[in-house]
Amino acid sequence: MGASVLAGLIVAGVVGVILEVIELPAGSAAGAFVGGLVAAWLLYTQRGRASGAGFLVGVLSFPVQLSILMALVSSGLYAPPPVPEIPQDVFLVALALTVAMQVVGGTLGGLLGGILHHPSPGLVEAPRPYLPAPPPRPEKYCVQCGAGLAKETAVCPACGARQPE
Repeated sequence: MGASVLAGLIVAGVVGVILEVIELPAGSAAGAFVGGLVAAWLLYTQRGRASGAGFLVGVLSFPVQLSILMALVSSGLYAPPPVPEIPQDVFLVALALTVAMQVVGGTLGGLLGGILHHPSPGLVEAPRPYLPAPPPRPEKYCVQCGAGLAKETAVCPACGARQPE
């Protein structure tokens, strides 16, 4: 699960940043959706686990996308457009909505990936039947017939010979 989520995060980060740089509305959520889809596709499991992988991609895609964008800005490869001053309460609401959209997008991508790419019921390994533990190895042997005996056995059940203490 970890490798598929990591691959999904990389895809979500790159796609989300590209879509945000070209100023596509909800580009970061679309990147999380694609990342969740990739994670579920690579995981190749039932829908529940695939949705879980997509959810993780959605939750973690915001910091990944932000890190990639900050690296592009600090290296001079991208200069963000000027924006007007935004009040702090509006900014926090927009941030919360962005993160929520990414979580929903990643989860939906994971669900869709689980629906489109999951193992057929015949390929899932059936649970193995219960096998009891093997009997303990004998601690001593009969002095007459050599049968394996427990340590506290006084009379051999195989030949009836009395055993020394």
